[in-house]
Amino acid sequence: MAATGPARASLRAIARRCGVSHQATAHHFVDRAGLFTALAVEGHGLLHQETEEAIAGAPVEGGQQVAAAGAAYVEFSRRHAALFDLMYRPDLLRNDDEQLVAARLAQRDLMMSTIAAAQERGWGTDVPTPELAALGWAAVHGLAVLQRDLVVSAVYPEVDPDSILRRVVHVLDRLG
Repeated sequence: MAATGPARASLRAIARRCGVSHQATAHHFVDRAGLFTALAVEGHGLLHQETEEAIAGAPVEGGQQVAAAGAAYVEFSRRHAALFDLMYRPDLLRNDDEQLVAARLAQRDLMMSTIAAAQERGWGTDVPTPELAALGWAAVHGLAVLQRDLVVSAVYPEVDPDSILRRVVHVLDRLG
């Protein structure tokens, strides 16, 4: 799947690559969307775990835990590029799947609680938590995709991509 992309993968090809029969995949997944949804759920779980670890390892002052969560998101997109892409491909997933919805909401709730904790300490206080979370997600997701596709370095070769995230967090802080 990583070599050809999920949109072109078939259950039969995936089974062959995994060294199992097509019947084995068909037994567990009715179709490709079912398999991809299960993979997306796993991806969100892994992202959640890595984000929690990053937050736990960051100081609580000055929105640093929010920055650590953003950095974990971008780093996850680098290390798990195919999985990251799949997680945000509604055309390939069963978006109403209960486990997928729960996994997405768990990540959202983690960000909301991280931002709320930072706001209790004076960071980003003039912007409602949900708006700040959505704005932060849009910024780090865009950064992750642009870095993955090497657009940032192609268009702005003089800019250190890792410094962009720090600046995003600084801008978000100034909104408050």
